[in-house]
Amino acid sequence: MTTGKPDIERVKRSKAFRASMQGMSRNGKFEVDEQAYDPLEWPIFPPVISAKTEAKALQVAHHFAYMAQRLGGVPEAEAAKAMLEIREDLFMHWPGHYLYFYMGPPRHRPLPVMVGVWQMTGERDEQLRMLAGYETEDLAEPPAMEAFSSEHLGFGVKVRCVQKGPRRRGSLVGLLGYAWRSEELQTDLHMRALCPDLGWLEGATPGIDRFARAARLVPKH
Repeated sequence: MTTGKPDIERVKRSKAFRASMQGMSRNGKFEVDEQAYDPLEWPIFPPVISAKTEAKALQVAHHFAYMAQRLGGVPEAEAAKAMLEIREDLFMHWPGHYLYFYMGPPRHRPLPVMVGVWQMTGERDEQLRMLAGYETEDLAEPPAMEAFSSEHLGFGVKVRCVQKGPRRRGSLVGLLGYAWRSEELQTDLHMRALCPDLGWLEGATPGIDRFARAARLVPKH
């Protein structure tokens, strides 16, 4: 079983993690309508904050990696290790509060999706563009943005863009982002997926769209 342990204090000191904790919505809480997507394809991981959350993360990683392997995914140990490593990296470098992995078709491999639940700020359209990723820097081509609506959240935006890979010259990373605003809860919500394989991300988009339409915001209290 994979047992790699993240540097908890290093993650908690990171700029992205601190910004996430400071900017979290005071009124809105993220939930997902389990009737509208397949929870067996979507493990959720807690932030890197304590030994207790690490024990839970390890258990979740191996449970979902085992199920995905049976459907044609990579070996359990490989998938679990990837999820735990990606989790640590994203909570250190990507603002957000919840981390899911899409494990459904076409690859049945972990594809990270970060969710952020933010205290509402700024002008609506401008903020949603930013949260969905339209303002991403160092792009390989112009970003594409479209309206995206759901029963629970109403009208929001969806952005697709391709960023130049930060670690290897000539590599590309696909980004798929969504954002909504709840005036009632004074809360902005964003979801972002990233993947170094553009074909994989395109094939996974219908499953991620279903998850996005299952998302909802509810009062914290």
